[in-house]
Amino acid sequence: MPVVGFAAVFAAVLACGPFPSLTEPTAVGSVIPGTRALTHDRAYYESPAWSPDGRYVAIFRNYRVSGDTIYADTFETGPVLIDLDSGDPLKIPLPSTVKEGGSSGPAMWLAGGRELAFYHFDFVDGRPVALIVRYDLESQRTEASEVCCAPLSIKAVGSEVLVNTSSDDSFGLGWLDLETGQVIQELSLPRDEPRQHQYRDISLSPDARALLLGAVDGAIYRYAIGSGGPPVPFVSSAASPAWSPDGSKVAYVSLPANGDYYSGQLMIANADGSSPEPLFSEPQPRGMLSPAWSPDGTQIAFLYGTEHSNRLLVVEIPERLRPTGAIPAPPSKALQ
Repeated sequence: MPVVGFAAVFAAVLACGPFPSLTEPTAVGSVIPGTRALTHDRAYYESPAWSPDGRYVAIFRNYRVSGDTIYADTFETGPVLIDLDSGDPLKIPLPSTVKEGGSSGPAMWLAGGRELAFYHFDFVDGRPVALIVRYDLESQRTEASEVCCAPLSIKAVGSEVLVNTSSDDSFGLGWLDLETGQVIQELSLPRDEPRQHQYRDISLSPDARALLLGAVDGAIYRYAIGSGGPPVPFVSSAASPAWSPDGSKVAYVSLPANGDYYSGQLMIANADGSSPEPLFSEPQPRGMLSPAWSPDGTQIAFLYGTEHSNRLLVVEIPERLRPTGAIPAPPSKALQ
């Protein structure tokens, strides 16, 4: 398939002062013993991503509505950066020309962790526009670039981003080069029926050779990058896969028999899916989603709650479940 181009349009470059603070937190729900809660307000969080230097977790704050009930303390939404030493949540400012409320994950760390990139959907002159927003942690400058399609994950090395190039009748993936603005098609598969090749969770292996995809049918599939073939079954009754930093382990959520996406429990298995073990010795009353490994492979941040609100928790991984490349860590400030 030919290379698809797009016009890289910088919407704004904004010099920012200190972060505005989030609202005063309101305690909700419970915390699993042995974990530390990084969020405390009543909201729904998505797509946590640990920074390469281990100092921050980036996450997206939203709210959920059920009937006439709004499950959030405020309407303030968007990307948030949590300092793991202080626990302070810092809201990432958007360029002045970009409207609030359209940002979503995944969070993608660029330039060795100096920049954070994420997807933003905006309207310009009445037309929908897809943007990648890039925030420089050192200069606190934010810029937004128009892109062809929704970003999914970035390669560990380089500036290529895996993007969703799907249409109504096909599932597609491509590689977007942030420097040149070109997209090279990776995969295109027809859909014989609407739910075929429908995925909501993805994780790219550290060597960028394999992709795990959590499907809406309640299973995880594996795709070999460059193969061009359809994803193959990896783990059944599961969702929310995440590769360990060295690629030797996989964390995912084991779903109950009824397939409820918001009632799963965290598991850790070998890279091929073998020898799965629960992260916690006892099942927990609420569901878990979106595990994110620490850079040294010794901790996992994850979401714990319901479809309406959740908390971001951090837990140390038992030594028997750690990746082979995990670095022994001293007692961590991340736990209380």
